[in-house]
Amino acid sequence: MKFAQLFLLILAFLMIKPASADVLIEPLVGFNANSKIEVDQAGAAKASGGMGMGYGGRLGYYNYGFSLGIDYLKSSIDMDDSDFDKNVDISEWGAFVGFKFPILVKVYAGYIFSATGETKDEAGDKVDFNDGTGVKVGVGTTLLPFLDINLDFRKGTFSEVKSGGVKTNIDTDYSAYMLSVSLPFNF
Repeated sequence: MKFAQLFLLILAFLMIKPASADVLIEPLVGFNANSKIEVDQAGAAKASGGMGMGYGGRLGYYNYGFSLGIDYLKSSIDMDDSDFDKNVDISEWGAFVGFKFPILVKVYAGYIFSATGETKDEAGDKVDFNDGTGVKVGVGTTLLPFLDINLDFRKGTFSEVKSGGVKTNIDTDYSAYMLSVSLPFNF
């Protein structure tokens, strides 16, 4: 009887996996499509659209399918109308949570707590977008053990615009879809 109890205790001890969390490092590169920037100037909204490339990554913890951490994204969007003279460069810092299902699908959502942008207007003056915040959601699939394809949507607002040395508190909305490839490393 004591042998059976000891055997069950040893078996239970061997089957229990110790709690551990992996470090997640996930660099990514992608293509921004259907990117929009809407500026409300004196009651008249000006909308601009475009597309371009982006790169960044995620750093955080991964455990039993759940992930949590920070992410960074730098995008350069080529605007397709005359409101902006050059590309709009946007940098975003955010926090994310995610879950990877056993069927090779992952979902994630995040809060962008710091975003800035920079471009030139049609007159050639530098325009800075500051104090940006927003949200992002995404879904991804794993094709190979080390390669994920992701589709993200992000939407945010810059609350300050600086143009020609003058700061104004004009809300400038932006949104974009991004198709990206990432390399998630867990260790």
